[in-house]
Amino acid sequence: MKVEIKDVNQCVKELEITVDSAEALQEYNKVLRSFKNYVVIPGFRKGKAPLSMIERNYAGHAKEEFINQKMGEYYKQALTEKDISPISQGEPIKVEWDKGNDLVAVFKYELMPQVKIDKYKGIEVPFEETVFKEEMVDATLNDYRNKMATEETPEISQEGDIVKATVKFLDDDKNVTKEVERTFEIGKNSYSKSFNNKVTDLKVGDEVTTKLFNKSQQSEDEEITSDLKDRDFLVQIKEIKRMVLPDLNDDFARDLEYDSMKDLRSKIAEELKKKLDADNREHRKTAILAKLIELNPFDVPPSMVKGYAENMAKPYAEQYKMELEKLVPMYMQMAEFNVKNHFLLEELKKLEKIEVTDEDKEKIFAEAAANLNMEVDKYKEMYKKQLESEDFKYSAEERKIMEILESNVKFVPFPKEKKEKTEEK
Repeated sequence: MKVEIKDVNQCVKELEITVDSAEALQEYNKVLRSFKNYVVIPGFRKGKAPLSMIERNYAGHAKEEFINQKMGEYYKQALTEKDISPISQGEPIKVEWDKGNDLVAVFKYELMPQVKIDKYKGIEVPFEETVFKEEMVDATLNDYRNKMATEETPEISQEGDIVKATVKFLDDDKNVTKEVERTFEIGKNSYSKSFNNKVTDLKVGDEVTTKLFNKSQQSEDEEITSDLKDRDFLVQIKEIKRMVLPDLNDDFARDLEYDSMKDLRSKIAEELKKKLDADNREHRKTAILAKLIELNPFDVPPSMVKGYAENMAKPYAEQYKMELEKLVPMYMQMAEFNVKNHFLLEELKKLEKIEVTDEDKEKIFAEAAANLNMEVDKYKEMYKKQLESEDFKYSAEERKIMEILESNVKFVPFPKEKKEKTEEK
C-alpha cells in the first residue's frame, strides 16, 4: 500500500491511499466468496453456486461491500504508518476502483494547529480608549426620561407628536381611489418638510391635501411607488399622541430612589466609568490578539470553527425559530477569531510559563467582591465551587497573560483611513 499526504493548509490534509491491483482484487474476492453463504442463485443450493455466477448477479453489491469493509482498515493502516493523529474521523472524498486497476482512495482529515509565535513583545497595536464625557450622563438621563414619559392626547398637533392618519390616494379628478393607514412622528419621518408643516396645527378629523415627498426624494413607502409619489394625497388626522417628558430635577431623581439630581448624576457617572473600563479592557484585548494573529498567522481546523459558530448561533436559532444552518455563516468570522485566540493564548501561556499564584487569586477575589459590594470572605464562601473550577483557573491564566501582553506592547492611534470609515458609519 502506498500512502501520500498533500497539504490543503496547515490543519487540513489529504491522505491518498493506493492499493496494488492484485491486493485489491484478492480482498474483493474474499468479500465475493462470503456472498456464497447468503445469496440464492436459481438452480443451485445456497453456498454451491459458482463464484463467477455470483459475481455476474451481485458484482455491484460485492464491490460496494468490499469498499465499505476495507476503506476503514486502509485508512487506519495509513494513519499508523505515517504516525498521524487526526482530531476527528477522516472524510472520504474520493474512492476509485475497478477490477484489474489499483484502488485509489483520498481522505480529508484535520490536525491540531501548530502555533509558532515569533512576534509579541514591543509591537505596535492600533487602539484608542473611549474616554468618559459628561455628555454620556446626559444621554443616560434622556433615556431615563423617555422611559418615564407619560402619554397625553393633545387637541392640536405639533412637532414631536405621534400621529395616526388615513392617507387617501386621489385621481386627477380628486376622487379617492385608495386608503392606507400610517403612523408617524411629526418632524421625524421619511416624508418631506412641507408635508410635516402641513400636518402641524391640526385637530383629529381635520383633512389636508398635500404631497408626501418633494421631487428630489425617493419614496420609502411600499404603497406609494415612484409613479405616484408626486401626486397630491388627502391626509386625515385620526389620532394625536404626545409624550410628556418629566423635568430633570430633584423630584425626578427621588422617583428613581436617589437623594437628588446631583446624586443621580454622580451615580450614573460612576457606573458609566466602570462600564467604560470594562469595555476598554475587552477592546484592548481584542486589539492585541488581532494584531498577534496578523503578525503570527496560523490556520485552525474548519470543523472547530464551524462547531464554535453553531454554539454561538444556537440560542438565537431557538429563540427566533430559525434554521441553525442559515444563521451559522453570520458567526463564522467571529468564531474563527475566537478559536484562534484560544490557541494563541495557550501557546503564550507556555512561552511565559504562566502560573496563577495565591496572590493573583486574592487580587481577583477582592476586585470581584468590590464590584458586588460584598466582603471578600463572604464572596469566597458564596462562590466557592466556581472559584475552584477549571473555568476560573483558565480565566485567571488568561488575565495574567493579557497583563503581560499589555505591558509589552505600544498602543498607537488608529490609522487615518480607519478613523474616516468609523466616522462615516
